[in-house]
Amino acid sequence: MDPRPVSNKLATNSLTFGILGWIIYLMQWCFDLTIGLLLAVVSAGVSTICATALDLLPFVLWLISIVSGHVALAQIQRTGTPGRGRAAWGLALSYLGMFFTILLIVIIVSLIASGVRVGVLDKILPFFTRH
Repeated sequence: MDPRPVSNKLATNSLTFGILGWIIYLMQWCFDLTIGLLLAVVSAGVSTICATALDLLPFVLWLISIVSGHVALAQIQRTGTPGRGRAAWGLALSYLGMFFTILLIVIIVSLIASGVRVGVLDKILPFFTRH
């Protein structure tokens, strides 16, 4: 028998999903800047759909991480099990990722509102572009 208490699993999940969200987020940026450009030329739109799905995945992972991190912190406070650091890091990574995602959305919407053309959005939202 191991006398050490078992760490909170939700805290570990929060940290894991927070890190995984950042890995996918950074890989998506690298993919868009290299292979994604080539695929966009060749496939004419299919890669845009795949890129959009990949763009949403980190956001979903960060949401899961935030929920599990807060639940873990509540459980840790109630039961006293270890894992507070993992939950805190998971929350920090996830909130930082959400901040950057929201900031990017605000920047894109601001650019569109000011009349700057933003790539593929010209085709999707023609009523936002000025001719």
